[in-house]
Amino acid sequence: MADDNANEIWVNVTEAAEITGYNRQYIKKLISKLWLIEESQRGVRIKKRSSGFDIWLPDLLVYLAAQGRRGPYTKNDQTGP
Repeated sequence: MADDNANEIWVNVTEAAEITGYNRQYIKKLISKLWLIEESQRGVRIKKRSSGFDIWLPDLLVYLAAQGRRGPYTKNDQTGP
């Protein structure tokens, strides 16, 4: 199935944020922290590029799910008076 293969891709920080629903700055900060951890211990495959980072999407999704957080925060939809 095409959907199964679609998740097995390298993505940049912006694409990772769009797919996961997390804020781009949060993903960027997370990947920057993970980059400092030894590769065998970080849990997410990351490639550093001159333009930023490439992230293995399946690893990122598993990592975010394992964190036990309730998920990405969304802005409350507030209407003006």
